[in-house]
Amino acid sequence: MKLQQLRYIREIQRNGYNISLTSEKLFTSQPGISKQVALLEGELGVQIFERQGKHLSGATEIGQQIIQEASKMLEIEEKIKAISASVTAPDRGRMNIHTTNAIAKFLLPETVRYFMNKYPKVSLHMGTIEPDSRGNTLPTGPYDFSVVAQEIDEQADLAVLPAYKWSLSLILPLNHPLANVENITLEQLAQEKLISYELKSTGRMAIDDAFAKRGLTPTYIVTAMDAEVIKEYVRLGVGVGLIASVATHTMSDSIVVRSLEGLVPDCYAWLCYSKNLFLQQYMYDFIAKFAPHLTRTMIEQTAHLSKAELTKWFEDMNLMTYR
Repeated sequence: MKLQQLRYIREIQRNGYNISLTSEKLFTSQPGISKQVALLEGELGVQIFERQGKHLSGATEIGQQIIQEASKMLEIEEKIKAISASVTAPDRGRMNIHTTNAIAKFLLPETVRYFMNKYPKVSLHMGTIEPDSRGNTLPTGPYDFSVVAQEIDEQADLAVLPAYKWSLSLILPLNHPLANVENITLEQLAQEKLISYELKSTGRMAIDDAFAKRGLTPTYIVTAMDAEVIKEYVRLGVGVGLIASVATHTMSDSIVVRSLEGLVPDCYAWLCYSKNLFLQQYMYDFIAKFAPHLTRTMIEQTAHLSKAELTKWFEDMNLMTYR
């Protein structure tokens, strides 16, 4: 068994069981990958992938377990290399960050500018993710950090730290009857056609909980995970929108923004990374710039805590709130 073989099966799964795409990303040949997978299956005596003709259609049950363990082994390999690099080349490296379009557009630019000026020899790679209808946000594929504005299920090998809080705002067409009302109530909103996030997303759950506590049932006419989509349908007059306040910083003149402070509670955003990741000093610096409360000492003290313990730990801390 070779680490390269384990890398092949991990990347095959990450690339949707497409060997052609996998070979392109790994800069190798399709026959070479197929041969190594066959050798590994022969050595283990089990079939890792399901096949339909010459194509792979998925992982077998045992194959899924093997790929999970292979991924852990490869993370350890990467950690060993990172430990060495922290001594031999502390100001060089590569950092992969996955986040949503809104966070990348509105919240990260200042941190990225600072980071690139301080560490010009570290290449920064950003991938965007959007939560699906089930609220899942963590990306697949290689990444060091994920910054997400959704609740994250606890995982034994995942560190999840509170990065900041964020609020929701109401957006309305300029000619809407509520556009000139300063103190809008949930009772008034319950009478409107609403456009907001998908069910089970954090923002949507906060909104629905606020309505439920008042015994109100909202009517959603359009739902989407992208705030830009919601803004466009509000501009067209389809309904009124409920979106993250940070996404209202660039708005059309034809749309009015109203705060929902006091009506809908603030939500948490989270910084996530594998507990197998060796944090380089430049990574600590990036995190501290983006979320000043997450100093190296704080991270080392809290990364092992459960989400409930983390919430209690940080509840009295004045986290940055984006409105």
